[in-house]
Amino acid sequence: MLVKASAVGCVLAGASLALAGSPDKPEMNPAFDYGRFEAGLRDNLHPTHSTWDYWGPGWIPQSCKDIATSHGLSPNDFTIFNVHYDDCQEGWTFCRHKDAGASEIDMIDIFGRAPVHMRSFIRHLVATPGLHDGAAAFTFSNGDCVVESAPDLSVMLHEMSHSLDWHALPQYPSPFSSSNEWQSNYAQDSNTPTAYGRTNWLEDFAEAGKVGVFDKVVPGGFGSVAGNWGQVFHQYATYQGYLGDTILPGGTCDKRFPNSETVPMAGNSKRMAADLGEKPDNTIKADNMTLIQMRPEIEGQVSICEHQH
Repeated sequence: MLVKASAVGCVLAGASLALAGSPDKPEMNPAFDYGRFEAGLRDNLHPTHSTWDYWGPGWIPQSCKDIATSHGLSPNDFTIFNVHYDDCQEGWTFCRHKDAGASEIDMIDIFGRAPVHMRSFIRHLVATPGLHDGAAAFTFSNGDCVVESAPDLSVMLHEMSHSLDWHALPQYPSPFSSSNEWQSNYAQDSNTPTAYGRTNWLEDFAEAGKVGVFDKVVPGGFGSVAGNWGQVFHQYATYQGYLGDTILPGGTCDKRFPNSETVPMAGNSKRMAADLGEKPDNTIKADNMTLIQMRPEIEGQVSICEHQH
């Protein structure tokens, strides 16, 4: 994970860490088979039925526009659409660049396979062409997730785990991976799930996260692909124990981020907006929905994640 310079201070210096520096234990030996791991997830996390509809021309969520302009992309090259999954009263607004590696169907399918309570911690899913060498995806602390190619399910679970790390356990420091609760359990293991998980605490949490979900949803658990599961047991068991039903399939959504403001793709003036058609109403309306609030200490953080395999 690459982090903006300001974020490094927040993550590594802004919390009282049980262990200094980054996770220093070697990756699992032998490493688990990524192909079997991904297949196990896909075989047991099924697509959620959905419908979708498109925004009128000229409108875009502000955060999608910001992502576009900050990476030299034109907001006018994005298609904006709402995806309505059967297990949530509120749809998600997706933003796809015309040259994105992920198709609309890729986005709808892979996102909808994740447990709904994990999905709930993503605000907008954005698909772009490749923007960073070797990167697969990046996630912002505001809940936005960007995929630079058609993502594997394990990558999507990894990215969602970043948002869970930041937001799902508000009674603990944010990110939770900076807490004594996480790092003291890491200390009891002999290994880190993957070499990539040794990058920093956020990546260790996210890599343990996808293992924790696999262990819950695939028959035989993580041991079905890793006989040496005990090397990282305390990490994925801690992820499971603290997050509970959040990482399990089933149920309906009860938390969502407020969507970012709807703005014109070109310019941002009232006169420009008046020349467009009806402005899409992108507010969260369900009465039983808890709105996830940004914690000031993590505002502006972003993780840029390399391919997980």
